[in-house]
Amino acid sequence: MTIRPSTHPTKRRPSRTIILLLILLLAALLRFYRLDAQSFWNDEGNSARLAERSVALILKGAAGDIHPPGYYLALHAWRAVLGESEFALRSLSALCGLSIVVLVYALGRALFDAPVGLVAAFLAAVNPFQVYYSQEARMYALLALEAVAATGLLVAGLRGRRGALGGYALVAAAGLYTHYAFPFVLLAHNLLVLLWLAGEARWHLGLVRETPVSLLARWLVVQALVLLLYLPWLPTAWRQVTGWPVPRETPALLSALVEVLRLLTLGRTIPTSAAMGGLAAFAFLILLSALPEPEAADGAAPSPLPPAEGEMLTLAQVEATERAMALARRRYTLRWAVPLLLILVPVGLILGLGLYREAYQKFLLVASPFVGLLAGRGLVGGWRLASGAWVLREGGPTMAAWRAPLLLLVAFLLFDTGRSLHNLYFNPAYARADYRAIARQIEAQARPGDAILLNAPNQWEVFTYYHRQGAPVYPLPRNRPLIPERTEAELEAILQQHRRLFVLYWGDVEADPERFIESWLEAHTYKAGERWVGDVRLAVYAVPLAVANTPTTPLKARFGEAIHLEGYTLLNNPLPPGDILQLALFWRTSAPLDERYKVFVHLYDANGRIVAQTDSEPGDGLMPTTTWEVGQSIVDRYGVLLPQELPPGEYRLVIGLYRLTAPEQRLPVWQGEKRVGDALELNRVTVHRLDARE
Repeated sequence: MTIRPSTHPTKRRPSRTIILLLILLLAALLRFYRLDAQSFWNDEGNSARLAERSVALILKGAAGDIHPPGYYLALHAWRAVLGESEFALRSLSALCGLSIVVLVYALGRALFDAPVGLVAAFLAAVNPFQVYYSQEARMYALLALEAVAATGLLVAGLRGRRGALGGYALVAAAGLYTHYAFPFVLLAHNLLVLLWLAGEARWHLGLVRETPVSLLARWLVVQALVLLLYLPWLPTAWRQVTGWPVPRETPALLSALVEVLRLLTLGRTIPTSAAMGGLAAFAFLILLSALPEPEAADGAAPSPLPPAEGEMLTLAQVEATERAMALARRRYTLRWAVPLLLILVPVGLILGLGLYREAYQKFLLVASPFVGLLAGRGLVGGWRLASGAWVLREGGPTMAAWRAPLLLLVAFLLFDTGRSLHNLYFNPAYARADYRAIARQIEAQARPGDAILLNAPNQWEVFTYYHRQGAPVYPLPRNRPLIPERTEAELEAILQQHRRLFVLYWGDVEADPERFIESWLEAHTYKAGERWVGDVRLAVYAVPLAVANTPTTPLKARFGEAIHLEGYTLLNNPLPPGDILQLALFWRTSAPLDERYKVFVHLYDANGRIVAQTDSEPGDGLMPTTTWEVGQSIVDRYGVLLPQELPPGEYRLVIGLYRLTAPEQRLPVWQGEKRVGDALELNRVTVHRLDARE
């Protein structure tokens, strides 16, 4: 297909500078809006606490981490100027995200033209994936900025701009000091240079103005300089990358590619099934980016003057025309290869190395700006065809029928982008774990004798960012992998000193895959309930003076056909408001159970209203009824947290069981031959004021 520029007169357009400034204003609003609305999550807490250390301690801490020190050092300097608030620490990433928009415009203009640069900058400005990580106190926005900056300097250097390749070496080294995913970018750059060298280098892109040999020599010197700058950290990097355990996953290729496209274009706050219109729009625009440019556009060698009427083109003129057309095609093909390689190499390596899992999806941020470049090129090229700025052939149709479909694609794109951004700001389902709220809740319920236990030690940084005084904090396990004997000894020591525990469960798969800590606490304490805060589970436990292993009150009650309650032990009665009622139930089954049931423990006032309760599968969910053996004695402990404002008086303690899959279906309760309903009253509980205790 031959595309020629139209000879139609062009209309006066708004200043590109004004348009770019409006795009930057939009980008700034999206990145700084509600910047501190959400709490820091685990990794952000690590950034905050590392940045407050001295340079020497940051280097030491990074050497024991899985990230190099570059971002932490930058955040350390940033913090010294702006402070340590959430807004201040996140604003470094927001500024990096804003800078990406500027550099995407510059790169789009350098590779294609100014309109492509403006559209690509707009797509970067509103990109939810980039906005998300521009609002996080982590290194990923800086990493993406360095990827775009290094690519722009590479293109400028190959065009012969003095000092650009030296700047490239500095930015590339900074990228290596920022994250261990930056080698993906370096590999793409080296493949790009090899691609240029594989052809006639003096023609490629209108960039290379030297022989392939001299270009290769300069490039090798630049790469050697990058390596030299990174050499001090290289042994540490090698140890960390090769020694860190990485679970490998091999997803289905097609579904993984669709998910990758969603992440790169619409971010993580909108499900794929809800964004098919936007994804289809981006995919089509990327395909449109392969449209060839007009033959004589952007610096291509001019075609010979057309012959006068009645004259024939000479052989030399024909050859010159063919050379000019070939040059234009080569130039465009390799311009298009720049963003394409910066997408394919990171995505291909992450999928090929089995790294495509949620924890590593953020590594793909380096590719997101380049997807916007291709989509911007596709939108501009498609619109030029539709508007008649380009024509398929001289005297041919302008394809004006494309205007409506193109506008529809843009509508889908903007609609799904807006929904994703709305979820990012306002949908709690996509919010980060709220350690700020967890710390406030614990402080509101604080009493002498409390302690806080973190089942994953790397929660310590973020939790202590918010919890600066009060109950002591114990990060467990201290060994990775967990050593049961040492962890048990530490838990016993904690229980000897404290009467109540707040436990934050997070990252069980990595920190405690066998759930040793939770099982041990179930056997030695009384759990008073739990709730999810994002992906963190906050549980409360009462520490008894002595654990009940036999019933003090025997019973003969049957629930359903085979579940028998042999008795119970109520450890603390009477008790004050705000305390945890400690109850142990002793079960057995007379037949195998093929269905799971939950136990409810309710406290009723004189009017029959529930004033406190807990519901759980037996053994804090670790002993479901389907695992019970016939005749086995099951010790099942429950804590019930009483409200602080609970009035003094007597309350009825009632228990029962219901189907896990149908909570409305309670099991009938029998005492002897008499059915007593679908719940069993165990005792009366007396609540009194603290000053009434003896």
